[in-house]
Amino acid sequence: MKNFIDFVIEAAKDSKLAQELEKHIVDSDHGTIAEWFRSKGYDVHEDECKKLKDNKDDLKNINVGYY
Repeated sequence: MKNFIDFVIEAAKDSKLAQELEKHIVDSDHGTIAEWFRSKGYDVHEDECKKLKDNKDDLKNINVGYY
């Protein structure tokens, strides 16, 4: 199974995948987000999803995706 880094790389190539996660971060709880990742073939623990959810405002920063 793929991990979160694999997701980041694939989401950078597929805006639809990135938009799906964005919607889940806004509308879903961390358990549902973890289930969504699993349904897409990624092994992302609920604790990691909770961090995403808890930091959703910081993830809106324009620097995400840039290096």
